[in-house]
Amino acid sequence: MVPGEISSQFIERQVAFRRRNEAQSERKIEDKVQALFNAFNQNNNREEPTLNEKAILNATTTEIPAEVEHLLSLGSKFSLPYHNLSEVPMYHLIADVESIIKTSNDVAVQERTRCAVANQIQNYLHRMKVGISNAPTTKFYCNAEKRTRVFLNAHPEIIVVNSDKGNRTVIMEREDYKNKMNVLLQDSKTYRRVKRDLTCKFQNQNNSIVKRLQDLHLLDPYLASKLKTYKAVCPKIYGQPKAHKPGLPLRPVVPCMTAPAYELSKFVSKILQSSMTSKYNVRDSFSFCEYVNSIELPEGCILVSFDVVALFTSIPKSLVRQSIFRHWDEITHNTSICLDLFWEIMEFCIDASYFVFEGEFYQQIFGTAMGNPLSPIIAEYVMEDLLDNATTATNVEITHLKKYVDDLFLVLPSDKIQEVLGIFNQQNTHIQFTVEIEENNRLPFLDMLLIRQEDRTIKTEWYKKPIASA
Repeated sequence: MVPGEISSQFIERQVAFRRRNEAQSERKIEDKVQALFNAFNQNNNREEPTLNEKAILNATTTEIPAEVEHLLSLGSKFSLPYHNLSEVPMYHLIADVESIIKTSNDVAVQERTRCAVANQIQNYLHRMKVGISNAPTTKFYCNAEKRTRVFLNAHPEIIVVNSDKGNRTVIMEREDYKNKMNVLLQDSKTYRRVKRDLTCKFQNQNNSIVKRLQDLHLLDPYLASKLKTYKAVCPKIYGQPKAHKPGLPLRPVVPCMTAPAYELSKFVSKILQSSMTSKYNVRDSFSFCEYVNSIELPEGCILVSFDVVALFTSIPKSLVRQSIFRHWDEITHNTSICLDLFWEIMEFCIDASYFVFEGEFYQQIFGTAMGNPLSPIIAEYVMEDLLDNATTATNVEITHLKKYVDDLFLVLPSDKIQEVLGIFNQQNTHIQFTVEIEENNRLPFLDMLLIRQEDRTIKTEWYKKPIASA
């Protein structure tokens, strides 16, 4: 080949290679868009589900019509098909599609994909407008939803709520539900009844704190505007029945998304999350499975789990303060806020836990609310320090100790379990543990069943709790 001259074969190969890459890129984008549309349309294409009797618990004497029971058994995570055009989240769909399309740098690929998407959307809207259903099961869902609404309107004496665990739907007598909630709220050590809505007070305090941070140049204007609020609404507490316990006791939940301190709590929570290091935590069931499959148990030791009783509402503010001060050297790397001001903000976010129930206003004066963005990370810090103190205080060698939120996995000598439990419960009078010991070499933990083998290794199997709905 003459120097400086490029062969036609080389050019053809390069062009073919480029076209192949463009075709692959276009196919990837088309696959992503199609997957999005499949998810969007799945409600209209799914088969009619069968009744899952485990997923519903009727704690009333009212007979539930089969069609209503069928729909309620699907659970709160089951999304019904759209019945009319006004329900279709078209703007969100278009925004998601556009974000996928822009992953390609090829303008031609972008335009072709937009045309294909526009055609699918037009066809979908046309089918809805003229009442053409993609699947015959849509009529079932529509009829069942209407029947359920009529039934619940005709029976105001019952209430439908989600269970605390197991993803079950619980039907309760409304009066029974109210009485149990009132019993919880009468706990004067945890809650205090107030005469008025505290939204305005906490909103002003929240905005004042944010303004101070901005004046100190610790927040940029955009973040400051995000943390301020002028349209906060008092949260409404609700109870989730513990369907696995007799008497259906309730776990109180305060959805804080509308509360004045919600965004500020999230801001502080992110700082704490990025500063958290743990020698006990496991991220999820899979990482825990990897861990236990790699260990060998010492002679004479068995599998044990400890569980904290009502962790969030049992954490004293003094313990939170101690943990923040103790870990400040790590936290300060992720914020320019000084310690005193940081604790002032945290204290406000904890104290600004308030809610309304049946027209009466309450403030939580002890512990943290389940629903506050700060509560999980506060619990992590407090539990981390508690475990450090407990393991130092005991003379028993704990060869293995892992934690997932408030569930602890331990390997202990069989004759030292009660001694270790007592030391853990001595760390703070408010934070108390219960114990579960292996039976027949088996111990359920998280979503797994841990099985102790003769060679002192641990075998794991997926475990479905008796309260699980599926």
